[in-house]
Amino acid sequence: MTRETLLGFAAGLSLVFASGSFVRGDEPPKVPATHPMSDRVAGKGADLAKIGHSPRKGSPYLGPASAPVVVNVFSDFQCSVCARAADPVKQLVLDFPDKVKVVFRQNALPSHPRALPAAVAALAAGRQGKFWQYHDRLFAGQRALDDASLRGIASDLGLDLAQWEKDIADPEVALRVREESAAAIRVGALGTPGIFVNGIRQAGWGSYGGLRQIVQREIAAAEALVASGTALSDALAQRVRAMAEKNPPEKGAPPVSVEDWVKVLLAD
Repeated sequence: MTRETLLGFAAGLSLVFASGSFVRGDEPPKVPATHPMSDRVAGKGADLAKIGHSPRKGSPYLGPASAPVVVNVFSDFQCSVCARAADPVKQLVLDFPDKVKVVFRQNALPSHPRALPAAVAALAAGRQGKFWQYHDRLFAGQRALDDASLRGIASDLGLDLAQWEKDIADPEVALRVREESAAAIRVGALGTPGIFVNGIRQAGWGSYGGLRQIVQREIAAAEALVASGTALSDALAQRVRAMAEKNPPEKGAPPVSVEDWVKVLLAD
């Protein structure tokens, strides 16, 4: 890659912010398709056995249990744009070790009839430690989300099928999907994917390069608070509070309740 190309890429990464939040309509950074930060490449080499976590209670996440930046991804397994974001968000954990936690939260849209069964199946796989592997299979085969295909994925991943089917039938699993989908509405993530970097909301998907720069800014802001003596958990809450009301209004979304945003975005 020439020096001119690198300079052009660096310039392309700059985003316009208003009151500290992402402004829609900005052109996504132009990145060569083979560059490590291109959407086509980002996250493809992630080792889920090392970075992926599937807690029996709580949302699946990538990276450390606590970090200066929490990236919440409200997603739908039948959403094609969500599939585009599925690998690149993993790259955040690789680019910023110990500084970024990526949390996957369900937002199974009513317009997608197979989103809820797929979400339930993935969470059931998570009870056997294989949420992220199941997640990848779902996004790779979005045209095959019927019951037989969902069971086939479980079999391919070596899950205990009897236990998986028992967990699918557990009403607590479906309840969690519905609760997270309702929480998405409360924080203004009406469509999918809805991505939050601490308290900065990004509706839809732009590019990995753009998201990475938002994360980089938030790392600096949260670490400055920690360096001043603020506990990490308090620093995260402060960043969510500082940014929640500065996001561009989302048509049809409820008024921002700052403390509700803290509760939703920092929940396990």
